[in-house]
Amino acid sequence: MSVRTLLLFIIHLIFNILNGQSLSVLYEENTVEITSVHLHPPQTAGADYAPTIVLSQGAFVTVQDVRSRTQWCLMAYSTTTLPGNTTLTIFPDISSVPAETVGMNTPSQLLLGAQPQPLFSGIGTVDQMLLTFTLDNAHVSQNVNTTPVYIQYQLQEGACPAGP
Repeated sequence: MSVRTLLLFIIHLIFNILNGQSLSVLYEENTVEITSVHLHPPQTAGADYAPTIVLSQGAFVTVQDVRSRTQWCLMAYSTTTLPGNTTLTIFPDISSVPAETVGMNTPSQLLLGAQPQPLFSGIGTVDQMLLTFTLDNAHVSQNVNTTPVYIQYQLQEGACPAGP
């Protein structure tokens, strides 16, 4: 192997090692309050929460420092268990990013669980993808206290696996 080839190989290896990625998730609000307007019917004594509550909380995801054709998968999971049958669903708004950055197997929604699951399959840099959230199956009798929900995000190299 010539010295020039060896140097090119080492430079390529160093470049790949130093070429990291940057993930940022910025929320629009710090907290979301579920109030009497979320009852079904709204503001009615004795009523229960609506089956699905669209949360006022949104988030913007930014993925930078990724090569233009590099495929990646954004995974999400929660370290919090919600009371009863209550679930939190995340919706990635694929219309908020250019079509060429959306990879194969991007799910339309993610029912948040305890294990990392695919949320968005991306290609290259994403400037600001919008995430929206819904709370499902909440009941006044089970969900009256403040419950912090911690969502963890991680990037995985390669496209997201095909869903069920």
